[in-house]
Amino acid sequence: MNDPRKAFELKLVELARKDPRIVAVSCDSCAGGGLSAFFKEFPQRSIEVGISEQNAVSLCAAMARQGLLPVLVIINPFLTMRAYEQVRDDLGYMNSKVVIVGSGGGLAYSTLGSTHIAVEDVGLMRSIPHLTILAPGDGDEVEFCLEQALAADGPVYIRMPRQARSAPVTGPRTMELGKAEVLSEGADAALYTYGPSAEEAMKACRILSEQGVSLSVLNMTTLKPLDTQAVLAHAKGKKAVFTLEEHAPVGGLGSAVAEVLAQAGTGVPLHVMAVPEGAKNTGPYEELLAFYGLSGQEAAKRIAAALQADCQNEASR
Repeated sequence: MNDPRKAFELKLVELARKDPRIVAVSCDSCAGGGLSAFFKEFPQRSIEVGISEQNAVSLCAAMARQGLLPVLVIINPFLTMRAYEQVRDDLGYMNSKVVIVGSGGGLAYSTLGSTHIAVEDVGLMRSIPHLTILAPGDGDEVEFCLEQALAADGPVYIRMPRQARSAPVTGPRTMELGKAEVLSEGADAALYTYGPSAEEAMKACRILSEQGVSLSVLNMTTLKPLDTQAVLAHAKGKKAVFTLEEHAPVGGLGSAVAEVLAQAGTGVPLHVMAVPEGAKNTGPYEELLAFYGLSGQEAAKRIAAALQADCQNEASR
């Protein structure tokens, strides 16, 4: 298992040594957000704004207009909600080349209460023009996303994980901006996921395989633009399609996949596994995942039950 924030920290320093345009901006997130090494090595390229998120976004937009490459790190809900207007106006509408990092997406800050839990962010960020959305789950994906974000045109939002995670699969991986990563090929159903949920999805895949259920698992690290071709290709001929995410059921990957399937007229049943709307529970991260049915074991149970119910409904028609 690797610490995604440490991977982010080391990769940013590595890239900054090669590109003097990179500057780091923190909103009281230097130590815990993965910027401490950067601040230490590049003090003249480091800015601590404090708890002033809206100002920080506008500051980064101004620096981007001057040819710099700002990387802004803020605890997720305070970036995506408190500074939403500035992200939309100064970054999205202006197509400003800024990398914004929402530290601790989903249930990552599960012990700090609903104010720190970010399960609406993907829905909010998906609506902003020109904004690319990347959602890594482990250290390897974090490094890939940061490198791609700094090289991409226009603003990029990275939904940063917080807990240490193992890669969802072993061996070499194929990661490409804007493309789904196929973690498993199966004939019965397709499961689309991203971020830390990818590891849980593969746990579910292995459990279901032992029960005779063959599952395709796709890791949608790039949430926007979504790889619609992969979504449709892996939904074709399946009994059902599932999504798994640490996000509210509205506006996240489930909604994005529903749009793709509906517009294509596939007719395949879709089951969205997400954090229930209005959920406010707090507690240890792993326990909260299981409570909401988002752990690998619970997801496997839900998929098996849904497939059985779909088959019964089809037989009764």
